[in-house]
Parts: sequence; C-alpha cells; structure tokens
Amino acid sequence: MNPVEHVISTRQAELERAFEAAKQSSTTFETKLNERLNATTEQKTTSIQTVTDAELNRAREVYEALINQADTTSTTVPNTTAETTATETKPTTESTNWNNYQIKPISAENEGKYSELIKTAAAKYDVPEALIKRVIQVESNFNPSVVSSAGATGLMQLMYGSNRTDPATNIDLGTKQLAGYIKKYDGDLKLALAAYNAGPGNVSKYGGVPPFKETQNYLTKIIE
Repeated sequence: MNPVEHVISTRQAELERAFEAAKQSSTTFETKLNERLNATTEQKTTSIQTVTDAELNRAREVYEALINQADTTSTTVPNTTAETTATETKPTTESTNWNNYQIKPISAENEGKYSELIKTAAAKYDVPEALIKRVIQVESNFNPSVVSSAGATGLMQLMYGSNRTDPATNIDLGTKQLAGYIKKYDGDLKLALAAYNAGPGNVSKYGGVPPFKETQNYLTKIIE
C-alpha cells in the first residue's frame, strides 16, 4: 500500500467510526424526540415541560435536514484513489522509452541540472526529456563551456550558431536539431542520433548508421 492509499484508508476508518458514533447519538435523539412528540396530552401536562411543542418540531426538522444532507454528501465523495492513479500514469516527456529504444539514465550527480531549460525544450520540440539529458551528458557531461577539437561547443556540442555557450540557447538549438533528425528518419532514434553525431550526409551515404567506431560507440552510450 503506497502512502496515499494508506492515508485514504486511515481517514476512511476514522470517518466510519465517527459516523457510527453520530448514528448512535442520533438514534437516541430520535427515540427521545418521538417519545416527546407522541406523548399523550395527560403525559404532557403532568411532566415538567422544558421546551415547547413548536421547538421540538423545529428540532426534528433540523435533524431530518442534517440526515438528508449527510446522505447527499456520501454519494458525492470524490474517488481520490482513481484520481491519484490517473495522475501517476499520465504520460510525460520524461519517458525513457522511444520507439522500442531504451534511453540510458544520466548519472546521479547531474540530475536536476538545467531541468527547467530541458523541460521547456522537450515540450517545445516534442522530444523526451530523458533523451535531451542523456545527449547532454554524453556530449559535455553538463559542462556549458566545453569546446571539442573540431569546434563543437557547449552542452549539446553545437557546430554552428552564436552564443553557443549559453545553456538556454544551446539546449534549445540542440533539441531543435535533434527533433529535426527524428522527424527526418520517421522516429528512428538510432538514425537520428547517428545524424546528430556524424551528420545526415554520412547516414545517407552509408544507407544507415555509418561504420565509424565513434558513431557506433556514441549510440551505445545513449540507447540500448
């Protein structure tokens, strides 16, 4: 039982106990009320009358209204468990699976870095957050200042564009480029990543993933 279900179960038990106590109390009240209302004239005149008949009638009306209100409320209690389950199972761009390819997780030390920028880019270009994170880790290990010997710069190692060391700009442009390759290759993540690493020209030239050791190693670092 998860924490949410435990809280719901506990609250439900408390509610049932409270309801039973109230039910017993109301039964006693109703019995005494009926005895008072159904008492004969003689009994009324010989007993010490602490409340008027009108007050008793009003009390009964209030009591019946409360019972009716309780019945209505019990039929409209929200299905908290169902709502929680729906929330938990709602798909997000954080998914680690893409068209039968499993995206490898990033290291714990990098979790949370540039999370808002990644989330924004993922939603903007419809690319899994997990994929963007993994590409950044493999390309730069989340170092926005790194520059390769070939001139690739920043978090996602961009070859072109201005202000490439700025994380927001780099993540946006890198994700846009990656999304373009995913669309170009009809969702084939292996070909999209190969194009990101070796260029679409080489993917076209070799009719698939280029036979470059660097590119093949690149793929195994990102997907399974």
